[in-house]
Amino acid sequence: MHIDPHRLNSAIKEKRVLIIERDELIGWLRFSYFWDSIPFIDMLYILEPFRNKKYGTALIDSFEWDMKLRGFNEIMTSTASEEYSQHLYHKLGFKSVGGFFPPKETYEIILTKNII
Repeated sequence: MHIDPHRLNSAIKEKRVLIIERDELIGWLRFSYFWDSIPFIDMLYILEPFRNKKYGTALIDSFEWDMKLRGFNEIMTSTASEEYSQHLYHKLGFKSVGGFFPPKETYEIILTKNII
């Protein structure tokens, strides 16, 4: 809902979408670059039947490893304060560094993690 189909297709072509599947789609991670220089997880989504089975952790671990191989030493993301994902990010070593109130939405938490 936060990205139009044209931009999503561009992200796929630029290999900024990681997909996890086992005989069927389980979920995905889409990223961009904050300030055009820091890998930023735009969306992590695991389909309902596969939640709480470590697939989100596996996607983030794979993303982190890929970013290390590309020479990055930091990754970022954000999540709405009402979403459970903030707990997963904190468990995986992300630190809250601030946030903001998008118009007509709940507080958005900014998180960062050093990956060196």
